[in-house]
Amino acid sequence: MTKRILLATDGSESSRRALREAAAFARKGDVIRVIHTVEDPVTLLTSAFGKLIDLEQVRRDMQREGEEHLARAVLYLREEGFDDAQAHLIDLRTTGETVPEAIRREAIECGADIIVVGTHGRSGVRRAMLGSVAEQILRSAEVPVMLVAGEARPHAPLRAGGHYEQILVALDDSETSRRAFDYALSLARTHGALLRVVHVLDLPGPFIAGFDPEPLLHAVRAVGDQVRNWARQRMHEAGVPGEVEMREIQPVGEGVADQIVASGKDADVDLIVLGTHGRRGFRRFALGSVAEETARNAGRPVLLLPAHASHV
Repeated sequence: MTKRILLATDGSESSRRALREAAAFARKGDVIRVIHTVEDPVTLLTSAFGKLIDLEQVRRDMQREGEEHLARAVLYLREEGFDDAQAHLIDLRTTGETVPEAIRREAIECGADIIVVGTHGRSGVRRAMLGSVAEQILRSAEVPVMLVAGEARPHAPLRAGGHYEQILVALDDSETSRRAFDYALSLARTHGALLRVVHVLDLPGPFIAGFDPEPLLHAVRAVGDQVRNWARQRMHEAGVPGEVEMREIQPVGEGVADQIVASGKDADVDLIVLGTHGRRGFRRFALGSVAEETARNAGRPVLLLPAHASHV
């Protein structure tokens, strides 16, 4: 089944990596639509600067640069075998939209199955993307969103063939997490990839003196066993090879995201898949906790499934 992939680019290094990841995610016959938004320089520069700078010339230069970015992106995609690659320049002065609003509208109009965006490196992810544009996209997106950090390792995708060899999905006992697992399972089957599943046991505590924690710890581990058995059964039924890893964290110190990131790095996976309302609630729509920390530190693309996403 043909997928439609929407890639938002700004010409940055993270966007170039996102371009490669979009090509890696896509399969032969999929359609990749690349968009570049041009913000109104009048809204970006103060009136004081406006007296010294020809803002209309700045706007024309931004439009020209945007067209050049799009042309290079489409050329790359067509060289990779995606002959139906599309490009669209969006002038935000004309549309009256913000960047997230324009991306969301484009995703709806083109029937996108996934949105791919670059973030601006580890130190800038929270400020530049996850605290603003990416977070706003995730809050309203009706499809999965892939975040690609500027320092994420580069890939060399096969021409129109996809290249994922290992995919990691974080799984707990929530419905949203299971939807993320199903998505990762389907993606692994499509790419012929190994699926790695990580379940993090978030052990309770510390406990007051005299309290016997064993029954509670046993219950937490019992849930983990159920999750592991469920995942193994689903993978067996789907004919997808893989492994289920159990990791424990202590009450003080590291967090769930630390273990997910460590699992991804230890196995050197190509992609991490997360649902955005797993155990612990992913407070503040996930970006204040597990998903943000994972995306910020993973060193590889992270695909997030918003809880309200309908196209999965």
